[in-house]
Amino acid sequence: MSMRAFRYIRHMVMGALCGLFITGGIAHAQKVIRIGAPLELTGKFVIYGSQGQRGLEMAVEAFAGTVAGHRIEVLLRDIQSTNQGAVSAMTDLLEKEKVDFLIGPIASGLVSAAVPAWRQRKPLWIVPGASALSFEEAIAGESMVFHTYAWGYGYHTGPANALAAAFGKGKKVAIIYSDGAYGRSHLPDARKHYTEAGFQIVATELVRENAADMNPALQKIRLTKPDVLVALMQTTDGIVVAKQIHVAKLGIPILVGSAFPQFQTWVDAVGEAANGWITAVAYLAGQAVPADPKYPRIFPAAKDWEAAFTKKYNREPELIDAMVYTSAAMLFLAIDRAGGGDKERVAKELRNLGVETIMGEGKFVPTPGGAVNQAFNEMFVIQRQGDKIVTVWPKARSNGQFKPIQ
Repeated sequence: MSMRAFRYIRHMVMGALCGLFITGGIAHAQKVIRIGAPLELTGKFVIYGSQGQRGLEMAVEAFAGTVAGHRIEVLLRDIQSTNQGAVSAMTDLLEKEKVDFLIGPIASGLVSAAVPAWRQRKPLWIVPGASALSFEEAIAGESMVFHTYAWGYGYHTGPANALAAAFGKGKKVAIIYSDGAYGRSHLPDARKHYTEAGFQIVATELVRENAADMNPALQKIRLTKPDVLVALMQTTDGIVVAKQIHVAKLGIPILVGSAFPQFQTWVDAVGEAANGWITAVAYLAGQAVPADPKYPRIFPAAKDWEAAFTKKYNREPELIDAMVYTSAAMLFLAIDRAGGGDKERVAKELRNLGVETIMGEGKFVPTPGGAVNQAFNEMFVIQRQGDKIVTVWPKARSNGQFKPIQ
């Protein structure tokens, strides 16, 4: 190598190193709030994770990317809709990245799988999903967990009471449930609340999660001639069960799903089989919800937020879009009020928040089951009637009545 070539290479290396040090110095000087976001971006729960990602994006934009003088940096991690993926992502975010704030995952089983990893450092954890009561038990007394999704019993108290009021007591109910954490955790509450509402449970059938064929269980249910069928399962299984009920022509006049009937992705997958399904919801686009008087830019009227969302994504928002947006916006507001990223101060500010949001009142309260911080536990009942969604309960906000499936 010639001396000239050597000097040229040395010059380039030194320049690169100088550039590296300067960039590192700038990065170090910047104030950053880092938010870990382990979400289901691929796999069977991708519809949850994709909504979560959109909600986070909208929340960051609402704060123009900064809070309390700090740049918001969201560290997205794809947990691939698996327990192992959830644990790996949580471990990476907590042990390597050392984040003090987490949002996600969404699906009950994946959230539960992440609990042991979370316990290692106990960052402030926003959980905008996980309705399973087993998770409520797991986080009992944990002051750093903020749950912003209705617990499983909310999916049963409303429909049971609404159906009893509409059709009277003594009707027969059959239950089909998946064998995972979600279905099993919902089963006791479904039994309890339908029984208390005056229904007679005539069948309880178990199906495997991700089963391609649920017909054997459905044919057993057919023999009991129920008036109501309650399906306790995640959305992917809800697609299978709805299609197979429709094809089998079971003739059951009332179909209730734990959560999946509210999702447009489920409707797109099952087509006309969606007609008549009932569920309880915490959010529905098109409701008349006013802006928060103190923070109208962050928590605008529902119609304005939904219009902005639709313009950005060319689709109407769904539950998890709205839930994650609201949860993240409340976290960012608490960080702003705390003046920075001290998680203890931020937790205190979160508990002190009381804001009007597109999800209703944003206020954290303890639950009878032991959760320290719970928001948005109120639900209402809807039914899909053709291409419309009709609110059927409670009467104060209803715009229609139940229509049994013919």
